[in-house]
Amino acid sequence: MRKILSIVAISIAAFVLGSGCASSLEMAPEIEKSNGSIPETAIYVGHHKSEDVLKAVKAAAKKEGWRVTEFKSEAVLVEKSFNGETASSTIIYHNQHIYGDNKNAPMDELLKLRGAIVEELQKEEKH
Repeated sequence: MRKILSIVAISIAAFVLGSGCASSLEMAPEIEKSNGSIPETAIYVGHHKSEDVLKAVKAAAKKEGWRVTEFKSEAVLVEKSFNGETASSTIIYHNQHIYGDNKNAPMDELLKLRGAIVEELQKEEKH
C-alpha cells in the first residue's frame, strides 16, 4: 500500500510540475494574469538574460523620449516632462516579468512606453 501511495504522489507531482513547465515554454512578451506578487499589466518575457531585457527597456524608453537612470541591477527609473512637470516610473525586471508603477505618470504615456518595450523585446528575439 505504501508503494502505491508513493507512486501516486510522485505521479501527481510530476504532472503538476510538467504542466507548469509546459506553460512557460513560450518566450514571447505578453500580458500575464497576476499571481499576487506580479501586477496584471506585467510583460512576461520568459528566460531572457537580465542584461538583454534592461537593454530593451532602455532603448524603448529613449525612443519614447524618457530619460533613463539605472536604479538597480534589475530596475531603471524613467522620467519625462509633461506640461512643465516631471513624471517618473520605476521599471523592474523580476521573475521573468517586466512591470512598473503608474503612480506618477500619465497612463497613456506609460502604455506607449509599454508598447515600445514589447517591440524592442520582439526585435531582440529575432536576433
